[in-house]
Amino acid sequence: MSDSPTDNSPNSTSLRSGVGSKRFQPYLTVGCLLVLAMTAEVAAQDGSVDLASYSFQESSAVQWKLPGRLREISGLATTSDDRLFGHDDEKAIIYEMDYDAGKLVKAFSLGDKPAQADFEGIAIVGDRFYLVTSWGRLYEVFEGDDDERMLYNTYDTGAGRKCEIEGLAYEPTDHTLLLLCKNPRVDELQDRVAIFKWSLEDRGVVEDPSIEIGLESFTDVTGKDFQPSAIDRNPATGTYFVVAAGQEAIAEITPQGEVLSVRKFPKGSHKQAEGVAFLSDNRLIVADEGGGGRARLTAYPRPR
Repeated sequence: MSDSPTDNSPNSTSLRSGVGSKRFQPYLTVGCLLVLAMTAEVAAQDGSVDLASYSFQESSAVQWKLPGRLREISGLATTSDDRLFGHDDEKAIIYEMDYDAGKLVKAFSLGDKPAQADFEGIAIVGDRFYLVTSWGRLYEVFEGDDDERMLYNTYDTGAGRKCEIEGLAYEPTDHTLLLLCKNPRVDELQDRVAIFKWSLEDRGVVEDPSIEIGLESFTDVTGKDFQPSAIDRNPATGTYFVVAAGQEAIAEITPQGEVLSVRKFPKGSHKQAEGVAFLSDNRLIVADEGGGGRARLTAYPRPR
Protein backbone atom coordinates (compact mmCIF):
# COMPACT_ATOMS: atom_id res chain seq x y z
CA MET A 1 0.00 0.00 0.00
CA SER A 2 1.30 3.49 -0.78
CA ASP A 3 0.11 6.93 0.21
CA SER A 4 0.63 9.96 -1.98
CA PRO A 5 1.99 13.45 -1.25
CA THR A 6 -0.52 16.03 -0.10
CA ASP A 7 -0.37 19.61 1.18
CA ASN A 8 1.97 20.83 3.92
CA SER A 9 -0.64 21.84 6.47
CA PRO A 10 -1.25 19.92 9.71
CA ASN A 11 -4.33 17.73 9.81
CA SER A 12 -6.08 16.12 12.73
CA THR A 13 -8.83 13.64 13.41
CA SER A 14 -11.21 14.11 16.32
CA LEU A 15 -11.86 11.00 18.36
CA ARG A 16 -12.72 10.29 21.94
CA SER A 17 -11.32 12.39 24.76
CA GLY A 18 -8.61 11.28 27.17
CA VAL A 19 -4.88 10.98 26.58
CA GLY A 20 -5.40 11.50 22.86
CA SER A 21 -7.19 14.80 23.31
CA LYS A 22 -4.10 16.74 24.40
CA ARG A 23 -3.23 19.66 22.18
CA PHE A 24 -0.02 19.41 20.18
CA GLN A 25 2.27 22.28 21.16
CA PRO A 26 6.08 22.68 21.21
CA TYR A 27 7.30 21.40 24.56
CA LEU A 28 11.11 21.48 24.75
CA THR A 29 12.73 24.74 25.77
CA VAL A 30 16.08 25.98 24.51
CA GLY A 31 17.54 25.11 27.91
CA CYS A 32 16.34 21.52 27.59
CA LEU A 33 17.86 21.25 24.14
CA LEU A 34 21.20 22.54 25.41
CA VAL A 35 21.22 19.92 28.17
CA LEU A 36 20.45 17.21 25.62
CA ALA A 37 23.23 18.44 23.35
CA MET A 38 25.77 18.55 26.21
CA THR A 39 24.77 15.03 27.27
CA ALA A 40 25.24 13.76 23.72
CA GLU A 41 28.64 15.50 23.44
CA VAL A 42 29.90 13.82 26.61
CA ALA A 43 28.51 10.44 25.57
CA ALA A 44 30.13 10.71 22.16
CA GLN A 45 33.53 10.40 23.82
CA ASP A 46 32.71 6.77 24.67
CA GLY A 47 34.10 4.76 21.76
CA SER A 48 33.45 1.39 23.38
CA VAL A 49 29.99 1.01 21.89
CA ASP A 50 30.67 1.73 18.24
CA LEU A 51 29.47 -0.64 15.52
CA ALA A 52 32.83 -2.38 15.24
CA SER A 53 32.59 -3.43 18.88
CA TYR A 54 29.30 -5.36 18.62
CA SER A 55 29.28 -9.12 18.23
CA PHE A 56 26.70 -10.36 15.75
CA GLN A 57 27.39 -14.02 16.36
CA GLU A 58 24.38 -16.25 17.01
CA SER A 59 25.92 -17.45 20.25
CA SER A 60 25.86 -13.95 21.75
CA ALA A 61 22.36 -12.94 20.60
CA VAL A 62 18.94 -13.48 22.15
CA GLN A 63 16.04 -13.92 19.75
CA TRP A 64 12.24 -14.20 20.02
CA LYS A 65 9.43 -14.86 17.59
CA LEU A 66 6.70 -12.25 17.89
CA PRO A 67 2.91 -12.79 17.93
CA GLY A 68 1.14 -13.11 14.60
CA ARG A 69 -0.27 -9.57 14.84
CA LEU A 70 3.29 -8.29 14.40
CA ARG A 71 4.16 -10.30 11.29
CA GLU A 72 4.61 -7.06 9.32
CA ILE A 73 6.56 -5.12 11.94
CA SER A 74 8.21 -2.18 10.21
CA GLY A 75 10.07 -0.05 12.74
CA LEU A 76 11.37 0.14 16.32
CA ALA A 77 11.86 2.88 18.91
CA THR A 78 12.46 3.04 22.66
CA THR A 79 11.24 5.41 25.35
CA SER A 80 13.44 7.10 27.94
CA ASP A 81 12.40 4.41 30.45
CA ASP A 82 13.48 1.61 28.09
CA ARG A 83 10.13 0.46 26.78
CA LEU A 84 10.18 -0.89 23.22
CA PHE A 85 7.60 0.01 20.57
CA GLY A 86 7.07 -1.08 16.98
CA HIS A 87 4.41 -0.55 14.35
CA ASP A 88 2.49 -2.26 11.60
CA ASP A 89 3.47 -1.78 7.95
CA GLU A 90 0.05 -0.90 6.53
CA LYS A 91 -2.07 0.29 9.45
CA ALA A 92 -1.33 3.00 12.04
CA ILE A 93 -1.18 0.63 15.00
CA ILE A 94 1.62 1.00 17.55
CA TYR A 95 2.63 -1.95 19.71
CA GLU A 96 4.55 -2.10 22.97
CA MET A 97 6.69 -5.25 23.25
CA ASP A 98 8.34 -6.91 26.20
CA TYR A 99 11.83 -7.58 24.82
CA ASP A 100 12.79 -9.70 27.83
CA ALA A 101 9.87 -12.09 27.32
CA GLY A 102 9.25 -11.58 23.60
CA LYS A 103 5.56 -10.85 24.03
CA LEU A 104 3.07 -8.10 23.27
CA VAL A 105 2.23 -5.66 26.10
CA LYS A 106 -0.38 -3.45 24.43
CA ALA A 107 -1.46 -1.86 21.18
CA PHE A 108 -3.13 1.46 20.36
CA SER A 109 -4.22 2.91 17.04
CA LEU A 110 -4.29 6.26 15.28
CA GLY A 111 -7.90 6.88 14.37
CA ASP A 112 -11.25 5.22 15.05
CA LYS A 113 -10.43 2.96 12.14
CA PRO A 114 -6.60 2.85 12.06
CA ALA A 115 -5.17 5.15 9.42
CA GLN A 116 -3.87 3.21 6.44
CA ALA A 117 -0.67 4.01 4.55
CA ASP A 118 2.77 2.58 3.84
CA PHE A 119 4.29 3.17 7.29
CA GLU A 120 8.09 2.87 7.34
CA GLY A 121 9.45 4.16 10.66
CA ILE A 122 8.75 5.25 14.22
CA ALA A 123 10.39 7.72 16.61
CA ILE A 124 9.53 8.72 20.18
CA VAL A 125 10.18 12.25 21.43
CA GLY A 126 9.19 12.84 25.04
CA ASP A 127 5.51 11.92 25.29
CA ARG A 128 4.90 11.97 21.55
CA PHE A 129 5.13 9.21 18.99
CA TYR A 130 5.82 9.76 15.30
CA LEU A 131 5.20 7.45 12.36
CA VAL A 132 6.44 8.21 8.86
CA THR A 133 5.13 6.93 5.54
CA SER A 134 7.13 6.14 2.41
CA TRP A 135 5.98 9.52 1.03
CA GLY A 136 7.40 11.40 4.01
CA ARG A 137 4.11 12.14 5.77
CA LEU A 138 4.45 12.26 9.56
CA TYR A 139 1.77 11.11 11.97
CA GLU A 140 2.03 12.59 15.48
CA VAL A 141 0.23 11.05 18.46
CA PHE A 142 0.36 10.73 22.23
CA GLU A 143 0.76 7.28 23.77
CA GLY A 144 -2.50 5.42 24.24
CA ASP A 145 -3.67 2.65 26.53
CA ASP A 146 -4.30 -0.86 25.25
CA ASP A 147 -6.91 -0.82 22.44
CA GLU A 148 -7.31 2.96 22.72
CA ARG A 149 -8.07 4.95 19.59
CA MET A 150 -6.12 8.16 19.52
CA LEU A 151 -6.30 11.66 18.12
CA TYR A 152 -3.42 12.45 15.81
CA ASN A 153 -1.92 15.17 13.63
CA THR A 154 -0.26 14.74 10.25
CA TYR A 155 2.43 16.79 8.50
CA ASP A 156 3.85 16.58 5.00
CA THR A 157 7.64 16.89 5.32
CA GLY A 158 8.20 17.21 1.57
CA ALA A 159 10.97 14.60 1.64
CA GLY A 160 8.83 12.01 -0.12
CA ARG A 161 8.86 14.01 -3.31
CA LYS A 162 12.57 13.32 -3.63
CA CYS A 163 12.88 9.92 -2.02
CA GLU A 164 11.06 6.84 -0.83
CA ILE A 165 11.39 7.15 2.95
CA GLU A 166 12.27 3.97 4.85
CA GLY A 167 13.18 4.92 8.42
CA LEU A 168 12.76 7.50 11.17
CA ALA A 169 14.81 8.52 14.23
CA TYR A 170 15.17 11.45 16.62
CA GLU A 171 18.21 13.76 16.82
CA PRO A 172 18.10 15.53 20.21
CA THR A 173 20.97 17.96 19.61
CA ASP A 174 18.87 20.07 17.24
CA HIS A 175 15.40 18.65 17.96
CA THR A 176 14.86 17.18 14.50
CA LEU A 177 13.54 13.97 13.02
CA LEU A 178 15.81 12.02 10.68
CA LEU A 179 14.07 10.69 7.58
CA LEU A 180 16.04 7.92 5.88
CA CYS A 181 15.95 7.59 2.09
CA LYS A 182 15.75 4.11 0.53
CA ASN A 183 15.07 4.74 -3.16
CA PRO A 184 15.63 8.17 -4.76
CA ARG A 185 12.83 9.69 -6.83
CA VAL A 186 15.05 12.40 -8.37
CA ASP A 187 18.18 12.11 -10.51
CA GLU A 188 20.44 14.10 -8.18
CA LEU A 189 20.11 11.49 -5.44
CA GLN A 190 20.85 8.48 -7.61
CA ASP A 191 23.75 6.41 -6.23
CA ARG A 192 23.49 8.27 -2.93
CA VAL A 193 22.43 7.37 0.59
CA ALA A 194 20.52 10.37 1.91
CA ILE A 195 19.07 11.44 5.26
CA PHE A 196 16.66 14.37 5.52
CA LYS A 197 15.99 16.43 8.66
CA TRP A 198 12.64 17.85 9.73
CA SER A 199 12.49 20.43 12.51
CA LEU A 200 10.09 19.66 15.34
CA GLU A 201 10.22 23.31 16.41
CA ASP A 202 9.45 24.90 13.06
CA ARG A 203 7.43 22.05 11.52
CA GLY A 204 9.54 22.92 8.49
CA VAL A 205 9.22 21.30 5.09
CA VAL A 206 12.38 19.51 4.03
CA GLU A 207 13.97 20.90 0.88
CA ASP A 208 17.27 19.02 0.63
CA PRO A 209 18.88 16.09 2.42
CA SER A 210 21.09 17.01 5.36
CA ILE A 211 23.38 14.06 4.74
CA GLU A 212 24.41 12.63 1.37
CA ILE A 213 26.88 9.77 1.02
CA GLY A 214 28.05 8.07 -2.16
CA LEU A 215 27.21 4.40 -2.50
CA GLU A 216 30.89 3.58 -2.91
CA SER A 217 31.31 4.15 0.84
CA PHE A 218 29.22 1.01 1.46
CA THR A 219 29.61 -1.28 -1.53
CA ASP A 220 33.11 -2.51 -0.73
CA VAL A 221 31.33 -4.54 1.94
CA THR A 222 27.81 -4.95 0.57
CA GLY A 223 28.41 -5.41 -3.16
CA LYS A 224 26.55 -3.36 -5.76
CA ASP A 225 24.06 -1.60 -3.52
CA PHE A 226 23.09 -0.42 -0.05
CA GLN A 227 19.34 0.11 0.39
CA PRO A 228 18.56 1.45 3.87
CA SER A 229 15.57 0.04 5.72
CA ALA A 230 15.94 1.40 9.29
CA ILE A 231 17.86 3.98 11.33
CA ASP A 232 18.44 4.83 14.98
CA ARG A 233 20.78 7.14 16.87
CA ASN A 234 23.31 5.49 19.17
CA PRO A 235 22.82 7.43 22.44
CA ALA A 236 26.33 6.58 23.63
CA THR A 237 28.15 7.98 20.61
CA GLY A 238 25.67 10.24 18.78
CA THR A 239 26.25 8.32 15.56
CA TYR A 240 23.57 6.74 13.38
CA PHE A 241 23.19 2.99 12.86
CA VAL A 242 21.60 2.30 9.47
CA VAL A 243 20.35 -1.15 8.50
CA ALA A 244 20.03 -2.34 4.89
CA ALA A 245 17.64 -5.30 4.73
CA GLY A 246 18.40 -6.36 1.17
CA GLN A 247 22.13 -6.48 1.79
CA GLU A 248 21.81 -7.95 5.32
CA ALA A 249 24.16 -5.21 6.49
CA ILE A 250 24.48 -2.40 9.01
CA ALA A 251 26.52 0.81 8.85
CA GLU A 252 27.58 3.47 11.36
CA ILE A 253 27.46 7.07 10.12
CA THR A 254 28.37 10.33 11.84
CA PRO A 255 25.94 13.29 11.79
CA GLN A 256 28.40 14.90 9.38
CA GLY A 257 28.02 12.04 6.89
CA GLU A 258 31.25 10.12 7.52
CA VAL A 259 30.90 6.35 7.25
CA LEU A 260 32.78 4.86 10.20
CA SER A 261 32.00 1.20 9.67
CA VAL A 262 29.99 -1.16 7.45
CA ARG A 263 29.37 -4.75 8.49
CA LYS A 264 27.45 -7.74 7.19
CA PHE A 265 25.21 -9.69 9.53
CA PRO A 266 25.94 -13.43 9.58
CA LYS A 267 24.29 -14.98 6.53
CA GLY A 268 20.61 -15.80 7.13
CA SER A 269 20.42 -14.17 10.56
CA HIS A 270 18.33 -11.22 9.33
CA LYS A 271 16.19 -12.05 6.33
CA GLN A 272 14.25 -8.76 6.35
CA ALA A 273 15.52 -6.30 8.96
CA GLU A 274 13.00 -3.45 9.14
CA GLY A 275 13.72 -1.92 12.55
CA VAL A 276 16.67 -1.05 14.79
CA ALA A 277 16.78 0.49 18.29
CA PHE A 278 19.05 0.94 21.30
CA LEU A 279 18.35 0.24 24.96
CA SER A 280 19.90 2.35 27.70
CA ASP A 281 22.38 -0.43 28.52
CA ASN A 282 23.56 -0.27 24.87
CA ARG A 283 21.92 -3.50 23.80
CA LEU A 284 21.06 -3.31 20.10
CA ILE A 285 17.62 -4.57 19.02
CA VAL A 286 16.85 -5.56 15.42
CA ALA A 287 13.36 -6.45 14.14
CA ASP A 288 12.75 -8.70 11.14
CA GLU A 289 9.45 -8.68 9.28
CA GLY A 290 7.89 -12.14 9.19
CA GLY A 291 7.25 -12.49 5.47
CA GLY A 292 5.70 -15.95 5.21
CA GLY A 293 6.36 -16.69 8.89
CA ARG A 294 6.52 -14.90 12.21
CA ALA A 295 8.38 -11.65 12.84
CA ARG A 296 11.43 -11.77 15.10
CA LEU A 297 13.26 -9.59 17.61
CA THR A 298 16.98 -10.05 18.06
CA ALA A 299 18.90 -8.47 20.94
CA TYR A 300 22.67 -8.08 20.71
CA PRO A 301 24.48 -7.45 24.01
CA ARG A 302 26.50 -4.35 24.86
CA PRO A 303 30.08 -4.67 23.63
CA ARG A 304 32.53 -5.74 26.33
